[in-house]
Amino acid sequence: MRLVRARRSAFGAVAAVALLCVLGSCGTSSTPSQTSPPTTAAPATTAAAPTTAASTAAACEDVAALKSSLEALTKVKPAQDGVAALKTAIANVKTSLDAAEASASPVLQPSVQQVKTAFADLQTAASGVTADNFKQKAPSIASAMRQVVTATQALSSALTQSCPGS
Repeated sequence: MRLVRARRSAFGAVAAVALLCVLGSCGTSSTPSQTSPPTTAAPATTAAAPTTAASTAAACEDVAALKSSLEALTKVKPAQDGVAALKTAIANVKTSLDAAEASASPVLQPSVQQVKTAFADLQTAASGVTADNFKQKAPSIASAMRQVVTATQALSSALTQSCPGS
């Protein structure tokens, strides 16, 4: 009976962190306090404009896919869905993160790197997790998820500024 309560408590902590991820990643898009992003001196050539626009669009799509996979990760309930669902969601984020890292513009790159660092900590915390040791690993997973929440908020803010409509 105590083990069931402990698992429920651990699941509750992970679920609360997951909810924070979802709320945190969506909450920054409504802050109109930023006037405009700083301008940088870049050579403007007619030939480079279509390539830049296409690569920016691809980067925005990849970063939006990363954000979506992070949100899906936060919806996983290991106690109900199983540890395999958690591992699958982590693998999906890894795939999206690799794509976003490869295509991210210089403006988005620092935020993507911040997510990558936080996500690496989550992968470490979740490595070797099983139904039997989930209770012991839950606090470190929850801590790593808080880091992912912070990184996702920064990414969401950068995405909003760099990719209108995202």
